[in-house]
Amino acid sequence: MPLARIIKIFGALCAVGLIAVVVRQGQRYYKKNLAAPRTGEIVYREECLRCHGPMGQGVAGKSDEPLVGEKSIAFLAKYVAKEMPEDDPGALSQTESLASAEFIHKAFYSAEARARNNPPRLELAHLTDRQYRESITDLLGSFRRANSTNESGGLAAVYRGLKDGDSTNTDKNEAKFLERVDPVINFDFGTKAPAAGSRAEQFKINWSGSLLVPDTGEYDFRVTTPNGVRVYVNAPANGSEKNALIDLWVSSAMLRSGQGQAFLLGGRSYPLKVEFFKYKDKTASIKLEWRPPGGAWTVIPAENLSPKSSSSVDVVSVPLPPDDASMGYERGVSVSREWTEGVAKGGLQAAAMLAPRLHEYAGTTPTAPDRAEKLKAFTWRFAQLAYRRPLTPEQQAELLKVFGAEVTPEVATKRAILHTLSSPYFLYAATGPQDDYAVAARLALAMWDSLPDELLLQAAAKGALKTPEQVRAHAQRMQKDPRARAKLRDFLHHWLHVEEGSEIAKDQAAYPGFDQGVVMDLRTSLDLFSESVVWSEASDYRQLLLSDTILMNERLAKFYGQKLPEGQGFRPVKMDADQRAGVLTHPYVLATFSYTKSSSPIHRGVFLTRNILGRMLKPPPMAIAFMDDKFDPSFTMREKVTELTAKPACQSCHVTINPLGFSFEHFDAVGRVRATDNAKPINAMAEYTAADGTVLMLKGARDVAVHAAESQAGQAGFVRNLFQAMVKQPTTAYSPEMLGQLTERFRRDQYHVRHLAVEVAVVAALQK
Repeated sequence: MPLARIIKIFGALCAVGLIAVVVRQGQRYYKKNLAAPRTGEIVYREECLRCHGPMGQGVAGKSDEPLVGEKSIAFLAKYVAKEMPEDDPGALSQTESLASAEFIHKAFYSAEARARNNPPRLELAHLTDRQYRESITDLLGSFRRANSTNESGGLAAVYRGLKDGDSTNTDKNEAKFLERVDPVINFDFGTKAPAAGSRAEQFKINWSGSLLVPDTGEYDFRVTTPNGVRVYVNAPANGSEKNALIDLWVSSAMLRSGQGQAFLLGGRSYPLKVEFFKYKDKTASIKLEWRPPGGAWTVIPAENLSPKSSSSVDVVSVPLPPDDASMGYERGVSVSREWTEGVAKGGLQAAAMLAPRLHEYAGTTPTAPDRAEKLKAFTWRFAQLAYRRPLTPEQQAELLKVFGAEVTPEVATKRAILHTLSSPYFLYAATGPQDDYAVAARLALAMWDSLPDELLLQAAAKGALKTPEQVRAHAQRMQKDPRARAKLRDFLHHWLHVEEGSEIAKDQAAYPGFDQGVVMDLRTSLDLFSESVVWSEASDYRQLLLSDTILMNERLAKFYGQKLPEGQGFRPVKMDADQRAGVLTHPYVLATFSYTKSSSPIHRGVFLTRNILGRMLKPPPMAIAFMDDKFDPSFTMREKVTELTAKPACQSCHVTINPLGFSFEHFDAVGRVRATDNAKPINAMAEYTAADGTVLMLKGARDVAVHAAESQAGQAGFVRNLFQAMVKQPTTAYSPEMLGQLTERFRRDQYHVRHLAVEVAVVAALQK
């Protein structure tokens, strides 16, 4: 063939790139099949570094996202073999793909690697909002003998009035004609007497006992009656009518309502008293309701009322700015003017609550000649409890300066109290020597969000908080306290995003009857179920995900079309085990992660990915609003989400999110089971790639729950969530291996949630 012809053919081949293709294919074949396998580090340096940087931090203009995550080595190896290098995907052999995945995972990708390369520090943090309020309440309460109760069932009621047949109308002739426990205060006596043997035109009822408060926040109270009534909430035992939260003592003969508000801490009992009378009014009735934080008006239920008495509780109610939650849990790392002012106002409020009992607590009287010395001794004791340890000479000197001012001993004491509650030694619990007192302080914060009790301080004084066994014994003791129960309840709310559901509202045309009353009942149902699992003997985390029962009352059973077993209040209703799966399919959770008219696979999928399966999700590259009217009107929700998230930039996360969300499409926006969506059969089948690279075919919500219960990533995610909620620090700040060690212990302990909480507290307490 003439040379000119050969040159012409070669030029044509070059023009279409065939020579380059042949060369590239030859190079790929040589690398994959003939060349000696390169180490993972060399593969990364030669094939990946130019786009991802030397430590996976990313290169501007090429790959901006850092190489970090929680996928397994096997998962990464499959991805590398299929998709990398970007300019020649599939060029690496299986051996080199695995080697590079191992190098990436161990060098900078995994949480352990990130903790090793950039060890997180235990951040200096002040008391969170919750810790501040709890600590002051327990500090003030430590100076008096207080009684509380956990017993529920209603209020003690004493009925008095004129006996039937008595012609007199004087109070002197009144007698007690009935004494019992009333489950709730919701009576309409009409024109009749409340009991046989009494007269209808004139009687009195006194209800007394305790209010059992589940959550912290503002509680609204409302009483409705045509008669005379006073309601006392958290009032001192020796108080007068001036302490009434609601005062409608002058009857009007017409139905009217009075309201009051009180800030209360969860996990505590408060004195509750209601005084009621009828005098010649035509009718008699009374209804006592409350509106808990984020809830709706409802008659105060029997499970929140006790016939046993409680002492009043000193609660700091001043507004405080929200804690920093940028890491997914509340922590006291930010200091602002608002926080400083809030703490100062809190100290003033605490001092004002102490003032009426100052001499009593100090063991003196306003005229005693030794009151100055006794008030000073009280001040020392107050500061020691607040600082969680004996005072140093420097701290004593500071207090002496405050106490030695030219003012009365009482004023000096109040100033010393303000100084103590504003001191870093109180606000920053980690300050001071890292000794047994520091262990006691950390243990009390982990278990109670509060101060050490007397037993803990005694153990610290003896040097008896040095070993895990010593600390564990105290943690187990402390877990029996209602404050520990309240803290675990708070964690469960955080884990399940319960507070987000407080604003649930559904389109009434699409879901008639789904009102705030149903929402409140659903929240109560979820709380009762999750706490019954956690506080059972087994305390099995897996039952939170796999149980096939939902607690329902009459209203919920009617709305969800279920038959209630015999009994009162909320009762367990056995559901279809192929459909329902613990908290994941509880209607409150399903309704929370839905739109007003329809389900939301994206919201459900994100919740499941992060909170239940413990997997990371990067922030979306751009916010895309879900606009229902932009889709084909014949589309199902699954078809809409598939179209919305089809772009490659979306699929990096939605390849994980969507399959999980689609698996829950048999549930509508209020958590009822459905067979169709937009007149089409529901398709809940989805292919899901787990964190370890395993490909699962999910047939529905139950499959997701089973995978979550068995998944090491899901178990580790639960442990991490609980640790962060209790300690307010990341696990990696203690050691890169801490999460794995706690998770392995959790498995060996048959997934016992309360035992896990104790171990978390032990780790936090013994940290140096």
